[in-house]
Amino acid sequence: MQYIILLIGLMAASTSAGIEASQLQAMRCDALGALAADPMRQSEPVTFAEIEPVALTQACSAAIAETDNAFALGRYYLQLGRGQLRSGDAADAIIAFQRSAELDYPAGYFALGVAYLWGDDVQQDDVKAEFLLTLALKKNVAWAAKALSMLYSNKASSLYDPERAEKYLMLFEERMF
Repeated sequence: MQYIILLIGLMAASTSAGIEASQLQAMRCDALGALAADPMRQSEPVTFAEIEPVALTQACSAAIAETDNAFALGRYYLQLGRGQLRSGDAADAIIAFQRSAELDYPAGYFALGVAYLWGDDVQQDDVKAEFLLTLALKKNVAWAAKALSMLYSNKASSLYDPERAEKYLMLFEERMF
């Protein structure tokens, strides 16, 4: 139902504003898949539980096919990956996150770093997670500080460092509040 209301609103907006069909797909991709951790998101964030994977995947795939703007592509790939992950297609989600990061999209580094942090359909790799999350943080993804705090507070990690964990947690809190 939420998707139908959103789609009707987007269609009305597109008609009144003269928005092209290609822009409508991009707007749908953004509205259906915006990540709260993405400081460059174009819409209100959508929680993972609220993602409608089929609609999101279709909208983002269409948006990807219709643009050559690298920055927008990075965002669309990130959001496509969220839809794929929600539908249980983690392998393709990882590929989408990799493409987002390859396009130098800040939250793409974050998504891929979190995948390596948790071992979500990739071999868990704390060093890769640290590298990617540090890149995301340098590009103003505040949630990367929270993920780094979790990494450094994990006693099973070779990177375990409670002082660094606390430092990154404080940095996250400063940037978020």
